[in-house]
Amino acid sequence: MIIRTLQALDLPIVEPLVRSYPFKSYRNYRVLARHAQSAVMMAEITDTITRREGVVLHLRGDEADAVVVARALEWETEFFGIPMGRIEYLLASDRSVLPNALERAVDALRERGVRHVSLRVDVADIETMALVEAHEFRLMDSLVTYTTRPRKEPPNVVRELGSIRNFRPSDGPELLAIAAHAYSGFRGRFHLDPHIANDRCDSFYVEWARQSIAMIMADMILVSEGADARLLGFLAFRKREPVSSVGGSTVYGGGLGACRVDSPGAYAGLIRAGTIWAHERDGVAECQTQNYNFPTIRIYEAVGAHYVRAEYTLHRWLG
Repeated sequence: MIIRTLQALDLPIVEPLVRSYPFKSYRNYRVLARHAQSAVMMAEITDTITRREGVVLHLRGDEADAVVVARALEWETEFFGIPMGRIEYLLASDRSVLPNALERAVDALRERGVRHVSLRVDVADIETMALVEAHEFRLMDSLVTYTTRPRKEPPNVVRELGSIRNFRPSDGPELLAIAAHAYSGFRGRFHLDPHIANDRCDSFYVEWARQSIAMIMADMILVSEGADARLLGFLAFRKREPVSSVGGSTVYGGGLGACRVDSPGAYAGLIRAGTIWAHERDGVAECQTQNYNFPTIRIYEAVGAHYVRAEYTLHRWLG
C-alpha cells in the first residue's frame, strides 16, 4: 500500500470518498441538500489540510484507498499542558483498509509529539466504533444534538424563570462564577479522562465562559435575571462554521450555558430565547448535551427542538 501526505492541490482525490461517506454531520438537519453536506465536509477538510498542524494522508492499495484527516490541537495543548491531537475523518472505499488508516493517523500525530488523541464517531457507525475501541480508544462521552428550523419550527411557549436580556460587560464576574460552580466536577469527556487533572477540567469551562464574554467563542450571550437583580443563568451562541458559509443555511449553537444550582428553571427560558434569536437571523438553533442528561433533553423537547445527531467521543493515550 502506498501512503503519502496530501496537499491542498490534492483535494480532488478526497472528493469521491466525501460524496460516498454515509455519516455526514448535517444529514438529518433537513436544511442542507446532499451536495451542500458534501461541500461543508470538503470545507472542513480544506481547513485542516491548509493548517500547519493539519495532516491528511492518502493510502492507496490495489483495490481500495483511504483518506485520514487529523490535526494537532494547539490551544488544547497549551491549556491542558498535554500535547493533544484529533482525528477528524476516516474515509475509505473499502472498510478493510480502515485499521491500517487509523494507525497511520495515530503514527502521524505521534511524530508531531502528540500524546493524547481524540475522535468522534457517529452513533450509526457501529463498525468504526468497534474498530477504534479495538485500537485502544476509550469511550469518554456521548453527545446528542437537537435543532429547530426558522419559520417551520417556531419554539413552544415554556415556563420561564427570570427576565431574559442581553449580556452586559458588568455581568462578567457573576457569569464566570455561575460557570465555575455549575461545571465543577462535571462528568464530561475531560473529567472522565484519568490523564487530565480535574482542576484543569474545571478551569476549562470557566475559560470557555471567559472567551465567550470576550466574543471569541460566542456571537451573542443572553442572561436570565431574577427579581433581586441576581443572574440566574446564561446562554452563549455562535455561528457555526464552515456550515453557515458553505452549506447555504446558517446554524447558531455550539455555545456554553449554565444556571445557578438553585435556579435550574431559568434554562428553559434561555433556550427558548436563544432559539428566537437564531430564527430572527434566519438561522437554525442548535443545542447539544450528553445523551444521559435527561433534564436538559426534556427542556430541548419542551421548546420544540428535534433530535438530529448523536456522537461518541473517544480518547487514546499514546504515552
